[in-house]
Amino acid sequence: MADEILEIKKLNKSYDDITALSDFSISLKKGEILGLLGPNGAGKTTLISILSGTVKDFTGSVTFKGKNLFSNRKLKNHLGIVPQDMAFYEELNAVDNLLFWGGLYDIPSGKLKKRAAELLEIMELKERAKEPIKNFSGGMKRRLNVAIGLIHEPELLLLDEPTVGIDVHAKVKLLEIIRNVGEKGTSIIFTTHQLMEAEEICSRIVIMDKGAILANGTLDELIKIVGEKELVDIAGDFPAHRIAEILKKIKDVDILSVTDNLANLTLDNTDRIPSLLELFFKNDIKVSDLKIKSPNLETVFLKLTGRSLRD
Repeated sequence: MADEILEIKKLNKSYDDITALSDFSISLKKGEILGLLGPNGAGKTTLISILSGTVKDFTGSVTFKGKNLFSNRKLKNHLGIVPQDMAFYEELNAVDNLLFWGGLYDIPSGKLKKRAAELLEIMELKERAKEPIKNFSGGMKRRLNVAIGLIHEPELLLLDEPTVGIDVHAKVKLLEIIRNVGEKGTSIIFTTHQLMEAEEICSRIVIMDKGAILANGTLDELIKIVGEKELVDIAGDFPAHRIAEILKKIKDVDILSVTDNLANLTLDNTDRIPSLLELFFKNDIKVSDLKIKSPNLETVFLKLTGRSLRD
């Protein structure tokens, strides 16, 4: 479609016997924030690495603004890349880092200085602009990392887990900044391990595991995968195989995941919980905690992968 800025078709990438991406296909519209959600090894970072040009041995195609992304070096100037590892010089201050990295894009000096000042204001780093980065907190460093990726006003921003290792306040601020960037028209691919982050800022979410897309849609569309059932988390002192045996015998119980001491399932009617607990008691299943939740992104992830995102 004409409003698609990026189209990825059938990307495949393997490392020896490990499949990193398997027929991965997705498209992205202008101003859309696409969240890639999955555990370690899902293929998120591999995808970002291919798009940024650091991984070349793959099959498939990537079309950016109607052209092969890898056919024209100038197209890369329209991409902003924010890697998970910090990409700046700690001995330099924030201004000098922005001017250095911006200079790689041949931005005129006056425009570059103005853009650097604007980003420092947005990132709430103006008061510390001339201080060496080594003195910055983790949250400040993450914001600077994003600022460097935005210095040349890219049309597509690639964010590889930009909130790793920062506190809650810093994370909320950074997510707000990223959302505002998308609202101004920049398309964003955002990888994360955090369900809350995907729910908070992404206009569309891809759940992936082992290199493949398991689901793709808005939050509401994904939640429909599990329907109107309630999510029930059961914690206690029991082996996985024992509680699984019992649950499989119960009608209308959908087992999402079972591990030692924790079971996740869905029920059509939570009025059945007392009888369920009675059945556990009769079978010497010790339950210490039970939580009921409405269907959410966690429910979807459990249903599709059979495990928690934290596993």
